[in-house]
Amino acid sequence: MEWRDVQQHWAAHVPRVMTRWPEITEEEALDVDGDRAALTRLVAERQQLGQNAADGEVSDWLMGLEPADAIMDETRDDERISASQADISPGEDVYSDDREFGDDTKPEPPIGRTG
Repeated sequence: MEWRDVQQHWAAHVPRVMTRWPEITEEEALDVDGDRAALTRLVAERQQLGQNAADGEVSDWLMGLEPADAIMDETRDDERISASQADISPGEDVYSDDREFGDDTKPEPPIGRTG
């Protein structure tokens, strides 16, 4: 996961921050507002760590996969809708009749069998 993704959708990642560092309150996490340095300072303060150790903890957290609840957060709906155009076949547009592009015909029965 890239920090810019976390920063853009910070509110969606707040529950994950609170799970990883239970000492951090929701209000404190929201106040970070996607600023990595602020998160590192907060982790250092709450965990009683040095800045380098806290930065390592934040880096380790960042290395994890982006959880489904963060990906599916309603604040990212527009982004996901825009990205869905990559799944449209060449020659098709969003208003095309699906029957022209899908396999809506009745399949042939397997060899040796009758329908």
